[in-house]
Amino acid sequence: MAEKVLLMIDGEELQGLVNFGEIALEKGQIEVPEFKLIRKIQSGVSKIPAIECEFKITRGSNTYKKLRDWYFNDEVHDLTKIRCDASGAEFERIVLPSCELAKYTQPAVDMANVSYAKISVTIIPWEIIPIV
Repeated sequence: MAEKVLLMIDGEELQGLVNFGEIALEKGQIEVPEFKLIRKIQSGVSKIPAIECEFKITRGSNTYKKLRDWYFNDEVHDLTKIRCDASGAEFERIVLPSCELAKYTQPAVDMANVSYAKISVTIIPWEIIPIV
């Protein structure tokens, strides 16, 4: 099934999303030694991962300004990732409250292999809330 993703920042769509990195939720583990055996158990602590995103920058969109302001003004925003099938029917929402930008990258330009203008960012969410 083909998938489309919309990324909303404070309820407004952020245009030009090209790549939204995986959200890998993971619980910590502790090694518990026993006689001739070491077991792993969950520690009860979960990690909130950083999320890598890439945006295509076009002349008519305000994505570049929003991302620049978000990083350089140390802004905090609420994000919503909306997953849709190829026909546009929504099947999942993930709310990412109080997100900060940890990394703002303007990739190198190869003039022999021209591609679209893009910006890569690393988002750090405060929490990850799946809504079905």
